Amino acid sequence: MSGIVEIAYFNTFILSGAETGTAAIGEWHIEESRIKGDYNGASVDYGVKAYAVDEKYGSSRRKNAMRYSGIYNIRTGVNDTNKFPSGQEITKSVDSAYGAINKLFAEETDLTIFQEDKVHAAMIDKDAIFTAEGGRISAAANIVIGQIRPYQGTFGIGNYPESFAYYNGRKYFVDKERASVLRLSRDGITKISDYGMDDYFSDTLKVADVIRGAFDGDRGEYIVTLQTSVDNLESISQGLITDSADNTTTNAGDYATIGFYEDANGWTSFYTYKPGFGFSHANDFYTWEKGEEELYRHGNQTVKRSSFYGNDPDPVYVRLFVNQDPSTVKNFLTINYEGTTGWEASEIKSENYTNLTYNSRIEEAYKIAQEGIIVYDGDNIAVPVGFIRKESEYSAPIKNKHVDYYQDNSYFNSTGLKGHYLDLTMQYWNVNENTAEQIGDPAEIFSVSSEAVLSSK
Repeated sequence: MSGIVEIAYFNTFILSGAETGTAAIGEWHIEESRIKGDYNGASVDYGVKAYAVDEKYGSSRRKNAMRYSGIYNIRTGVNDTNKFPSGQEITKSVDSAYGAINKLFAEETDLTIFQEDKVHAAMIDKDAIFTAEGGRISAAANIVIGQIRPYQGTFGIGNYPESFAYYNGRKYFVDKERASVLRLSRDGITKISDYGMDDYFSDTLKVADVIRGAFDGDRGEYIVTLQTSVDNLESISQGLITDSADNTTTNAGDYATIGFYEDANGWTSFYTYKPGFGFSHANDFYTWEKGEEELYRHGNQTVKRSSFYGNDPDPVYVRLFVNQDPSTVKNFLTINYEGTTGWEASEIKSENYTNLTYNSRIEEAYKIAQEGIIVYDGDNIAVPVGFIRKESEYSAPIKNKHVDYYQDNSYFNSTGLKGHYLDLTMQYWNVNENTAEQIGDPAEIFSVSSEAVLSSK
């Protein structure tokens, strides 16, 4: 659309329209560039360009730095989270020697910064000023991320931020490079893998390439699962699980799920489920296996005990080492336990030994079935082979396999096992068991012991 431009005096201005090829369309100009046409007067020009070309333009990633946006205030409707003004101090960095920042966790007025090999703390929205002696004398406001303070110890979260879990002021995580499971609380970093499991984690974390952590708020346990990926042929010792093909037990070799119980301050259980992730909500603990199925609520009374993700129930067992007076060789004669009816001694062994006639072998006994199980001998006489209940306790003799050469009725003889210690597995497992809701009280075992006498030879 055409228009009229009124000019008080002539100066040259060039205005370009659209172009097609090399021919300009709609370009026009005025023929004087000097102000008022004065000789040698000031002329009109384009002036300073409002942009510059960066010949080395490209992205750069600072793995040890944090960058924050403008504020977000839901009460006033202010949302500047899309603004990153480069003219302001909007970055905070930590020492790059400790690797990348792989996890940030905000708690009240503090920010915890997890690098690969170090953990730091920083205040949020304030900054402390300290005296020369280290005492804090005041706090400056309007600081997004304040002074960064490192925790003692060269521990970090490595490249496994999925191992992180939080509960009630405590933070749990795994440092694979240092074969450590760690707890961060107000007293600093504690290596909780040292509580009876240091050698186990030292071996297992070398193999694991998938590490997941969660906190079971119902039981008060940090749950960590160590898994191997499909391409990893290494083995992780977990324990007995159910083989759904023939309903027998097998040893899981690609994962281990372990619980650290805060009240006992120790590692109390191996679990047979293999979670992809988990969390606690409303005092219930939820996990899922592969992220494709529905959430599984642990402690659900409407499913069979030790049955996870719709699978057959796994065996529940406790492995014990009976070793009173460890410097002497003993004959272990009985197994005694106090607890719920239904436990069996599924494996009874003592240590390897070598004599002049035979190669090294393990002294092993027949398993002891649960209470009430009997067999009939050659004379059709009923012989109990399970635990016998007396005064609310259960007891049974140990019958050595190696003295029953022909595997006949002689295994009814109570001969015991000889050795320094007894390796005993107590198992509670019935795949046809009803749900926990129908049964009522859970299966429990309080104490296990063995009657032993000094060996005579």
